[in-house]
Amino acid sequence: MKAKLTALALVAGATSALLGANTAQAEGRLTVYCTVQNEVCENLTQKFAKQYQVETQFIHGGTGTIFGKIKAEKDNPQADIWVGGTIEPHFQAGELGLLESYRSPKQAEILPQFKSLMEKRGDKTSIIYMLVLGFGVNSDKLQKLGVKAPQNWEDLLNPQFKGEIQLPDPRSSGTTYTIMATLIQKLGEEKAFEYLKKLNENVSQYVKSNLVTANLSRGESTASIGFVHAYATEKEKGAPVEMVIPQGKVGYALGGASIIKNTRNLENAKLFMDYVLSAEAQELPWREHGVYQIPTNVNAKASPSSVDPKELDLLDFDFDKFGSSEEGKRLIDKWLTEIKLAK
Repeated sequence: MKAKLTALALVAGATSALLGANTAQAEGRLTVYCTVQNEVCENLTQKFAKQYQVETQFIHGGTGTIFGKIKAEKDNPQADIWVGGTIEPHFQAGELGLLESYRSPKQAEILPQFKSLMEKRGDKTSIIYMLVLGFGVNSDKLQKLGVKAPQNWEDLLNPQFKGEIQLPDPRSSGTTYTIMATLIQKLGEEKAFEYLKKLNENVSQYVKSNLVTANLSRGESTASIGFVHAYATEKEKGAPVEMVIPQGKVGYALGGASIIKNTRNLENAKLFMDYVLSAEAQELPWREHGVYQIPTNVNAKASPSSVDPKELDLLDFDFDKFGSSEEGKRLIDKWLTEIKLAK
């Protein structure tokens, strides 16, 4: 299973002689299920291991994959904490009794607009970043097709995009669940699924989330729907990729962090939770890796390359509804039956 999840990195803590006398230290081990970029997972765990003298390893996977793994391992957990991925599956895991209760004192530093959500749902899960939903396009492919970049959701239904769009599979990725939730809140469920059925006619394939942006950059697709920070990163690397913020209400997602029920290393998991909630850890992705997710610690600086959420007309996201385990299962099953298998 570890090989299938593609990344397992072991990082041992440095000797105490290398650390300042006032550095807090812990003992033992920590295993992190990590659902952000692989290089960010590696760096976070390395820095934590060095700072706290904890032998730390991470296992990388998509949101849906890791959520499924935690469910399968509920009687014998193989990790201590889950970091990253859209927050709804974290809330769903909490409903299913798969998470430990821990309200980090660092929640006091979360942005004011998310305080009420944390007061209500933060006993098991904390917010560690924000992502904005939009479109990504390959400008070279657009030029070859002679089609303009989509500016709104309806533009993606243009017949010229037939076979030119790729999306992540919601069974392994939280991104498409965010897409579904966004459309349902904008249009209502019936019209949202009518839209998804029409969009499906233009979708060439549903792939793992880590392949969607890579395939767009390589020109294997012309357009995709996803979190726009990934498109900004690809453009910075030299790929002919542009991001588009769709007209109207804009969807978004929050990244979660949760301690897994019956962890063998509870105190270390709490330390890691506090660490990923810190301004230092939340600035690390953009400062060291060009990953432009938006920090949610009020003291953290966002990259100049990040989208400024203050400039967007953000959807009033219903985290209670879409963070329900029953609702999540129902919608993914409905997507599978009415769209994926009906193709």
